[in-house]
Order: sequence, then C-alpha cells, then structure tokens
Amino acid sequence: MDPEEALQQIRRSLHELAQPLAAVMGLLDLLLLEQEDNPSIYQDIQMINERLQKVLEIIAQIREIARSAT
Repeated sequence: MDPEEALQQIRRSLHELAQPLAAVMGLLDLLLLEQEDNPSIYQDIQMINERLQKVLEIIAQIREIARSAT
C-alpha cells in the first residue's frame, strides 16, 4: 500500500470511528436531561460524556495530522 492510499484509509477509519461515538454522545446528552433529578447518575453520565469528548478531540487531531501529511 502506498503512503497516499494508507492516509486515505486512515482518514476513512477515523471517520467511521467518530460517527458512532458522536451518536453515543447525542444519546448521553439526552440521558443527562432525563437524569437532572438524580445527581449520582447525572455525574456518571457527565463523566462518560466528557471522556468521550476527549476521545473525539484526539480523533480530530489525528485526522488533522493525516490531512496535513498529504
């Protein structure tokens, strides 16, 4: 596999990874709205949401690196 093809595959894989994670974040946002009256569950969901956001930020950084390599 040539380098350009490898970068294309990396970008596609990052996109495929980010899409379901973004969908999960959307569901977590809905759960947060439903759990405002339950502080312990709310905090757990918020922590998951924050960590998932960090993962999506890392994916975006890798995507940018792959984009700048072309």
